[in-house]
This record gives sequence, C-alpha cells and structure tokens, in this order.
Amino acid sequence: MMKLIERLFVLALLAGVAGSLVILGYFWYKSGQPMQVAEAQRRVPGITFREFWASRMEQWEAWDVELRAVGKNGACVNSGYVFFIFRSIMSAPFIADLRAHQQDVEYTRKRVDYNNGVVPPDELLYDANFLDAWWSMIEHSNWYAYSRDPGYPVKALNQRRACSTTYP
Repeated sequence: MMKLIERLFVLALLAGVAGSLVILGYFWYKSGQPMQVAEAQRRVPGITFREFWASRMEQWEAWDVELRAVGKNGACVNSGYVFFIFRSIMSAPFIADLRAHQQDVEYTRKRVDYNNGVVPPDELLYDANFLDAWWSMIEHSNWYAYSRDPGYPVKALNQRRACSTTYP
C-alpha cells in the first residue's frame, strides 16, 4: 500500500512539473508575439513583451548603477522581477474569478475597478482559452505597472525618482 502511495505521489509531482513546463513554454512563445495591449501597439507597433521587458531591464539596470554610486541598494531590477512573478501568479485567479462571475456585472465592475481598470479586452478575457486570457492579463498588468512607472524619490539623488521607467 505504501509503494502505491509513493508512486501516486511521484506521478502527481511529475505531472505538476510537466504541466508547469508546458505553461512556461507557452508563455515564452506568447512573449515573442506582438503584445495584446492596445496602447503598447499604438506607441510601438509590433512590440513584443520580451522587447518591452528588455527595455524595462535596461532602464532599471541604469538606475541600479546610479543608486549604488550614491551608497544605496540598487534594487530596481530585483524588484521588477519580484513584482513580475507576483503579477503573473495573481493574474490566474483574477482571470478565473472574472470568468466565473461573467454574468454578475456589479461584481465584475467592482473587481475591475479594484484592479485599476486593468483587464484584457472581453474577447480575450471571456472568449479565448484560459492560457491566452492569463497571458493577456500578465501583459496588461505589467504594461500598466511599468510603461510609465514614476519610481520613488531618493534624497541622495536630489529627490529624483529612482527606478522610474518611461514608455519604450
């Protein structure tokens, strides 16, 4: 009996790892396609999420160098990765919740308002498969957060706003 439980556990673990790899591979593929954020395509036609993210990294790396030069902890790049991971994970239950309450307009409006109005278009949110909706939410939330991030004031930099980003 114990052997059976061990084998089922190992099988479940392998299935979880395989499923995670499939999702990550799909997201890697989608990140090389033009972003589904209308504002991104208006500003930089054809921009992919990888290109957008690379431009964020470039700006944050420059900030980190400048922050370290004045004795501060240059954490712009690390913070960007942490919040990217957080937004990516939290996008899945948010999308699932909106889909589950699609007919409840008042509830959906409150959830969308709580999320600063950041959601994919309805055709992606409700009509596309879940992975497409999830990826689109990742793109939309990161565009909202990082396309025009004002950063934070740093006294050692004469109150300039560190870790800020501008449109690509």
